[in-house]
Amino acid sequence: MTAARYDSIVVGGGPAGSAAAETMARAGLKVLLLEKKRMPRIKACAGGVPRKAAEFLGLDLSSLSGPPIRGLTISWRGEDPRTVAGEEIQGWVVKREEFDRVLLERAREAGAEILEGCRLTGLTDRGDEVRAITSRGEFPAGTLIGADGALSPVARSLGRGRRRSYGFAIEARIGVPARTLEERSGRLSFDLGAAPGGYGWVFPLADAFSVGVGTRRSGYRKLIGCLQAYLEREGLPRAEPGRIRGSPLACGSGLSGLQRGRCCLAGDAAGLVDPLTGEGIYAALLSGRLAGETVADYLAGRAPLGAYRGRIRRELGNNLLSARLIARLTDLSPRRAYALAAGSDRRVRAAMAVVQGELSYLDLLKRKIRPRS
Repeated sequence: MTAARYDSIVVGGGPAGSAAAETMARAGLKVLLLEKKRMPRIKACAGGVPRKAAEFLGLDLSSLSGPPIRGLTISWRGEDPRTVAGEEIQGWVVKREEFDRVLLERAREAGAEILEGCRLTGLTDRGDEVRAITSRGEFPAGTLIGADGALSPVARSLGRGRRRSYGFAIEARIGVPARTLEERSGRLSFDLGAAPGGYGWVFPLADAFSVGVGTRRSGYRKLIGCLQAYLEREGLPRAEPGRIRGSPLACGSGLSGLQRGRCCLAGDAAGLVDPLTGEGIYAALLSGRLAGETVADYLAGRAPLGAYRGRIRRELGNNLLSARLIARLTDLSPRRAYALAAGSDRRVRAAMAVVQGELSYLDLLKRKIRPRS
């Protein structure tokens, strides 16, 4: 029995995949989303959702998080802390299993067909159609969007995964007394240098802390020790080994190879994680929507599928390139980089503005190189 042909297949049910599926379904396309696990599923992630991501979605996150984030504390290996706070909401901290479930349901409600517990095992692009080979059978389609994470099988099949550099992050949820949770409520904590080539974080959830460390260094193997040392400095309980989750960070791979034949990549599968902060939710949502819009245009004869590459470059490319440059400069002298970033409230607020999209990384670079009058 031959499966019905879809206009597009989306591989991956995270933010990028759900955004792509929802966009195409709302455009009237016949869409199938394949998710290898069954929702809700645990995913290693700090859970920070910047305000611009919630605005992009038009989604009220108050039911998925604790109090909104209005400030942050930044430090260097536990020393020289600087706290900046205000009335304006900067974002929310969510549990990814709940956040991703909501986004997937939006795609379903828009008309996308969702198939959970379905693992991609291969794909073929015959020129006139692409065929997804899965643990649940084969599915033909006019196009395919790979939104299947940092270690994307779709990216590997397109030859992109071999050229990618990976960082890595680990995270654990730490239960603490209500008083401790209240003390950090509405405030993110970042500790630069908690891991070489990276940082540590404490993000307050509604009922626990999301605590983790991450690094841009692909070969670094001592993150668990960094995490436990960071927890000790913060006066928090040690993380139980069985509760520590890890995830690669796909960043620094450039913007080539985002589309090939009838396939394109979005989110972590496209390597769109910010190489400086490790944040990837906004880029996932944006790239998923752009991929969905491009597929709709392509199938309607309005644009080639290759137009997706140009759209990503215009929306995200320059900022990612600037972030990579700043990350490399930071790695040359991390302590000095911290002094520059946290030397004043004004500089910290500028960094917060970059996270919200109000400034770009290029704006920060221009500020540093522009001579003083």
